[in-house]
Amino acid sequence: MATNDIHSRVCSILMLCILLFVWAGTSVAQEGATCSCPSAIYVEALGQGILYSVNYDYRLTTHIGLRAGFTSWSIPILFFAVGELKFTGFPIMVNYLSGEGTSHLELGIGLIPSIISFQGREIFFGNEINGEGSIVLGTATLGYRSQPLDGGFVFRIGLMPLFTLKKATLTGGLSLGFAF
Repeated sequence: MATNDIHSRVCSILMLCILLFVWAGTSVAQEGATCSCPSAIYVEALGQGILYSVNYDYRLTTHIGLRAGFTSWSIPILFFAVGELKFTGFPIMVNYLSGEGTSHLELGIGLIPSIISFQGREIFFGNEINGEGSIVLGTATLGYRSQPLDGGFVFRIGLMPLFTLKKATLTGGLSLGFAF
């Protein structure tokens, strides 16, 4: 598959997700009041970025929010093949925070459109990658979030499964950031 075809498919998936989130956000935003500090930026270790991700979270209401992130990394593969695995992903999620104070149970669901490349053949989440390919991972969040309504330090920790139709893996993540 040509690189332009892969990038076109990933861009199409991203645009579809953004349109769905905007549509969902406008209907949800009309139902409840927004937070006084609706935005947060945080870095997540492990979790939806597999190694790391940088994320922006926007609270539509005190309970419902949208998240968009970015990760890009490469690691050498030395076990069954020799080469370098390159991964670029875009975590996109809808999340729910319980409660009214600073401490929340966080539940989320989303997609991670990704571009993967490897010199040779590699199996990634049950999908064969030969050269460069695209993959969309499903993901969810079950965790704890500390985020003050009036801004300040954000702390997140939780379980975050990653899955395709062929394979599922349970990961965990830890995030630190700032709400404003």
